[in-house]
Amino acid sequence: MRPDRLLNNLGALLLSIAVAGALTAMPTSARAIEWGINGPPAKKMDVEPIFKMMKARGLTQYRVGVNLTKDTEGVEAPMLKHMVSLAKTYGITLRPLFGFGFRWGDRTDAGNYPAGDRDALYKQGFNRTYAFVEQFKNDIDEWELENEINLAARDPDGKRLFGHGGTAEEYEMPIMEDWAALLKGASDAIDKINQESGLHLRRTMNTTSTMFGFLDFMTARGVGYDVISYHYYEVQGQNPHRNWNGKNPPFDLFKKLASYHKPIVFNEVNCGEIYNPNYGNKVGDPLTERCLTTLNTILTVLRDQKDANIKSVSIYNLLDEPAKKPPENRFGLMYDLNTPKVPFYLLIRFAGGHLSDAEAAELSKRGL
Repeated sequence: MRPDRLLNNLGALLLSIAVAGALTAMPTSARAIEWGINGPPAKKMDVEPIFKMMKARGLTQYRVGVNLTKDTEGVEAPMLKHMVSLAKTYGITLRPLFGFGFRWGDRTDAGNYPAGDRDALYKQGFNRTYAFVEQFKNDIDEWELENEINLAARDPDGKRLFGHGGTAEEYEMPIMEDWAALLKGASDAIDKINQESGLHLRRTMNTTSTMFGFLDFMTARGVGYDVISYHYYEVQGQNPHRNWNGKNPPFDLFKKLASYHKPIVFNEVNCGEIYNPNYGNKVGDPLTERCLTTLNTILTVLRDQKDANIKSVSIYNLLDEPAKKPPENRFGLMYDLNTPKVPFYLLIRFAGGHLSDAEAAELSKRGL
C-alpha cells in the first residue's frame, strides 16, 4: 500500500527537542486524540483478532487499503462489509484508503474508457468511487483519496520535491494534471452522494514533507477535500516547530497545517531510523532503541502541540512484512500478532490502554 519514501536531509537543521528526555504517561488534560494503526485488509488475514486486541488496548482507528480496480470488483466490497461488521462489534473506526487503477498505469479503467485521456481518468475516479462509497455511505464517514500522490511530481532535474514543492505552480506538469482529473472525479462522486443523501461524508487528501503546494494545486483544480492527512517519519533531533525546508527557511509544521483550517490526521507515523541500513529491528540494537526514543518524542509533540486540529494519529505499521525488502519489511509495531515490540507498548501508553506490569517495565527501564 505504501510507496517508497525518501527521508528529509538527515543532516539539515538538526535541533534538539526540549521534551525529549522527560516524556512519560499521558496527562488527563491532554488534547483528545484518537490513536490507531495501519493494518492489513481482511483479504490478507483474519482481522478479528486485530480488532479484539485494539479494543482491549484502547486503539480506535484502523487505516486500510481498498483498491478500486477491475480485478478487485468482486473482492473489495465483500471484504469491507465484513470488516464493517467486525468494526462495529469492537468499536473500531475504519479509515479506508483508495487505490485506483491509474496508480498502476491503467488510464482506461481496464478498457471501460478507451480514450485514456483526462476525461477517462475523471470517469475512472468518479464512477469507481460513487459505486463503492454508495454501498457504505451509512457505515463509513471518511474516505482517503489515494496515497502520497505528491511524490509523483518531479522538479526539472527529475527529482522529487523534497525541500521545496510549497507552491501550486510546482505541480503544473502532465502527471499531476492527470491525477487532478482522477481525484476530482473521486471527490465529485462523494460530493454527489452527500447531496443525494443529506449526509456529510468527508474526503481526505494526503501530502508529505514540504510539499504543501500539492494541496493548493488540487484545490486550484477543483478537487474538494475536508480533511488533510500528513505522514511523518523523522529521526532523533528534528524539531517540527522548525521543520526542515531544504534551502528555504524552516517553518512551523503545525502552524502550516493549521493555516488550511481543516481537521488533520497524522495517519502514517514512525521513526526515521527505520530507514537506516544498519537498523537491527531487535531489542538492544542501538538504532532500534534510538527509534523508540524518537517515536516517543514525535508522539508527545503531536499530542501536546496547540496549533493544528489533529484528530487522530496512526502508526505505520501494525505488523512486520518479512516478504518485503528493507526497510519495508520492518515497520511493524509487532513481529506478528503474538510478538509485540516495545514501540507497541509505547503507543498503548499514549492511547491510555492497558499495559501489563512486564510491558510497563519495558518502558520504565528506558526512562519512558
